[in-house]
Order: sequence, then C-alpha cells, then structure tokens
Amino acid sequence: MEHQENTDQGNTAAGVKAFTPAEAAHAFDPEFLDLDVCRGWILNRIHKDGAHCPGCGSSIQDEQRLTRFWSGKRLSCPACGKKFTSLTGTFLSGSHMEFRALYFLFLSFGQEMGTTETAKRIGCDPATVRNWRKKIEGMK
Repeated sequence: MEHQENTDQGNTAAGVKAFTPAEAAHAFDPEFLDLDVCRGWILNRIHKDGAHCPGCGSSIQDEQRLTRFWSGKRLSCPACGKKFTSLTGTFLSGSHMEFRALYFLFLSFGQEMGTTETAKRIGCDPATVRNWRKKIEGMK
C-alpha cells in the first residue's frame, strides 16, 4: 500500500489539517507496523502543505532539513533560526509518544476500544488516554 503525502483530512482545533480516528482505522494495514510508514502517514496529514517553519512560516527547501523534518528530528529554520520538529505547533506537539503509539491511540478511538485496554497496549496511564480522547472529541 502506498502512502502519499499531503492528503486532505479533518481539521484540528487550531485549524491545521489532521486526521480522524475513523480515517486512521480505514487506512490501517500491516505496513503500519513499520515506524517509517506510520510516521509518514501521520506527518503527511498534519503537514498537508509541506514542511514549513512554525515560527515564521518559511518553506523548508534544502534536502538535509527536509530529511530531518520528515523523520521527526529537530531542525532549525534557515530564515529565522527557530528550532523545531515536525510536531511543533501541531495538535500533537508535546505528546512525547512514539508515532506508532499515537497512531494506535487514534485507531483505538475509531474502534471504540476502552480506555484501560488502550493504555495497557500503548504503555501509558489511562488518564493520558482520557485526555487525548477529550482533545480529539473537541476537534470534531
């Protein structure tokens, strides 16, 4: 299954494009066990218009910075010097969860899996799952 960049998805509370639990469930296949595929699917949905600095809005053009951006690593903007990752300024900013765990979280919401079971499977506190559920429900 090929996962293409920049597909149209739902809106976050901040007006940034994202994805819904139902879309995560619909897209799931065995390739999502691969971290790169999972990360690419998430990042391509929250960065529909490509890689940009969350500080000044400058487009990231050079290959080295683009590679760092799409791999989820920290980089600096050549225009303003701001240091950021591909999650900075998005609804996933500060999550500190691995991309597969984030994807599974959304998948579990789409499948109506219980809070305790979801927390157990991704290795977090049930309160974290409840907080994410509230955040996602607030984006609808």
